[in-house]
Amino acid sequence: MNALITGSLTLSLLHALIPSHWLPFVTIGQTERWTHRQLLTVTAVAGLAHTVSTTLLGVLVSLAGRQLVDNYQGLSERVIPLLLLALGLWYLMQHLRHHHVHDHIDAGTVRKTRSFTALLLSLGIAMFLSPCLEIEAYFLSAGAKGWLAVVLVAVIYNVITLSGMLIMVSLGRQGLRRVDPHWFEHNENLITGLTLVGLAILNFFIEF
Repeated sequence: MNALITGSLTLSLLHALIPSHWLPFVTIGQTERWTHRQLLTVTAVAGLAHTVSTTLLGVLVSLAGRQLVDNYQGLSERVIPLLLLALGLWYLMQHLRHHHVHDHIDAGTVRKTRSFTALLLSLGIAMFLSPCLEIEAYFLSAGAKGWLAVVLVAVIYNVITLSGMLIMVSLGRQGLRRVDPHWFEHNENLITGLTLVGLAILNFFIEF
């Protein structure tokens, strides 16, 4: 049981530090001028969607065995990079579309309000469709020990992952605030788009 707890804690902490689990929220939040509270809200909702889907899959794995994870992994590896890529390309298109305007007019006069709810929903869906497959091995092991062990792994994973994501977006936001706001204002969509496209490529070639 000690090995199960230690492994779950370690993997959950490392999992929360993966850039694809917090960096998109920071860059999008900066581009959309979200308040710190809005950023934490989006991160919490999307992060919860991510941990809930992981937990649900983990419960099924504890019942059905490892084969379920193998079957789901192929779908997950394709869907998540495509969602990140699509969102990234959308921001790049916005940059190309409005770049000549930003050169002559203050960004505040041409900014179009994007739907906070729509972004929250899209990010939530993306995170829900990308459960942590690595932790499923611990759910599989916990299943053999009983439901108490399964609940323990689920609690550890949810608490550590969500806490880690919230801490990382707060630190990331503080880091971006040091960037020259005028420079970022003219390149915000480009930065966000390139970040999301890069993460999509990284997710495609590297299994997280």
